[in-house]
Amino acid sequence: MAHSKPANGKQTLKRAIKRVLQILAARFGRHKRKPGQPELLLLMYHRILPTDDPRALLEEPGMIVSPETFRLHMSLIKPLFKTMHLSQWLELKNSGNDLPERACAVTFDDGWADNYEFAYPVLKELGIPATIFLVSNMIDKTSTFWPERLSYVVTEISKQPEKWSHESLRWIRLLPVSYPFDENSTKRPDREQLSEIIGAAKSLSDEEINQRLDIIEAQLQLSNEQDNAALLNWQQIEEMCQSDIIEVGSHTCNHIRLTDDTPSTTLTHEIVGSKQAIEDRTGRAVKTFCYPNGDYSAAAKKLVEQHYIGAVTTKSGWNTTASNPYLLQRMGVHEDISNDRISFLARISGWL
Repeated sequence: MAHSKPANGKQTLKRAIKRVLQILAARFGRHKRKPGQPELLLLMYHRILPTDDPRALLEEPGMIVSPETFRLHMSLIKPLFKTMHLSQWLELKNSGNDLPERACAVTFDDGWADNYEFAYPVLKELGIPATIFLVSNMIDKTSTFWPERLSYVVTEISKQPEKWSHESLRWIRLLPVSYPFDENSTKRPDREQLSEIIGAAKSLSDEEINQRLDIIEAQLQLSNEQDNAALLNWQQIEEMCQSDIIEVGSHTCNHIRLTDDTPSTTLTHEIVGSKQAIEDRTGRAVKTFCYPNGDYSAAAKKLVEQHYIGAVTTKSGWNTTASNPYLLQRMGVHEDISNDRISFLARISGWL
């Protein structure tokens, strides 16, 4: 007990200092200052889920914002920014027409069904446009991406830890993470530990990870496929597009990282093929692209430049008319760092 008080005191002091900094950033940050040239804030979201939703249990903390917090965010940006689709801002810039002094474009990565369920009604009610970047081959599927598959496998095996000795799980056990893959423990990994495991697995290629998960699911009879698809279906996409609140962009065909090791034929399929597939189905031009995981090679960027008017990364920051339109920066927001007015405004301030 003698050692806990100083630690708690330090933690309390750190929290107090952080809050003071947030208050200052919220009051005096970039969103409050008159810009010298037109500026664009891009907000990056993934999933909009209630904190007690079972779907949230397998997600990394940085992936989720609750519907209540999302509504707060949208109500805060509306009086501060001119909200518009990303493609609209880019087209105004390219044509030489006047841009708003301070614009904000809302973006969603991956095309989760909860975007339709929880985000779309808020956007429609408040009249705020947004872009959803779709993974074309995942639309209408009951399966999901490898991070969610990996989280499901680790969580399920934690319920029957004697299976950790299975050879198909050896590569997971060897990941350099803090979670103990213990055959005698039924401790379920928390969301921070799942995030660490997912991060460590990225040392492998997407193809390798998916192949290894295929083997695990087949040999151990595990599957995270759901009756209700985790990702959007075409009917939902078409409804949102018809409202003109939502525009869609491309996030590749299969959500693979576009690195120097990616073959040129694969780059063409993922970057050009996804655009064609979405346009064929929706009848609407796909003008913008999102690099999966924020990764891109010179070859990938060149191909994107040939087929889109702009692309977004995961790098944090604001954009101006001088920004490279194919390397646009975004502000990622999630529940843990933006669940009240002060913390959200501090986050978008560009200071914290």
